[in-house]
Amino acid sequence: MNRPLRAFLYPAAAAMALGFLGGCASHADESVEAFSRWHDTARRQAENGTLQWSDFYQQSFDRLAALSPSLQQDTQLEKTVLLLSHARKFEARELTPQQFAAERAVIETQLAARLR
Repeated sequence: MNRPLRAFLYPAAAAMALGFLGGCASHADESVEAFSRWHDTARRQAENGTLQWSDFYQQSFDRLAALSPSLQQDTQLEKTVLLLSHARKFEARELTPQQFAAERAVIETQLAARLR
């Protein structure tokens, strides 16, 4: 069976979004686990300022798109594009740090709700 997955956007979203790959250990499970490991490290880098948020979301999109297709994955990809757009606005100084954090929280909440 799948081992518990770490957060993509946050724990509830990860469990719901990546849970579609249930069953015995497989290549798909390993891919999801590799994504989770990468995501945790990259998110910490973005939070610490060593990786731009737009780079983080672009890489997230690319890595998610490479996983096995599903409706849950489509939802994640859609929200990642929104997050990427907001990150670019933030980096262009069109959004304040507070606005960017608020927008991220809203989008992450919407993602969790859609994946239930």
